[in-house]
Amino acid sequence: MRIAYKEDMPKVKIKVKGRISEIEYDAYLDTGAFKCLIPEADATKIGLVYAGDTEIITGSGKDVIKLYKATVTFLNKDFPVLVLGRNLPKQAIVNAIVGRDILDKYKVCFDGVKEEIDIT
Repeated sequence: MRIAYKEDMPKVKIKVKGRISEIEYDAYLDTGAFKCLIPEADATKIGLVYAGDTEIITGSGKDVIKLYKATVTFLNKDFPVLVLGRNLPKQAIVNAIVGRDILDKYKVCFDGVKEEIDIT
């Protein structure tokens, strides 16, 4: 499946389902992220179950982030995963990330010249 970049970035529509409702995002495909990430406020709003905290290392140092049980729909397939809940700063150009927990299920090729993603 070939998907065009959105806003000059590799983004794909995902749906995150909780106990109360679900929410859709244009999520950034991030091969450097080990898990999917959504805003913490949304995790609470859609009724995701808190599953503990995890320690991560970022470019700015060590951080502790909450984990939530969710079902993420990516390319019409449901994945039961733990997502990171983090409210990104207003300056962030994305608010949701698809990480390696889902991307590793696919062969993903980024073509920055054509601004396309090929996912098989």
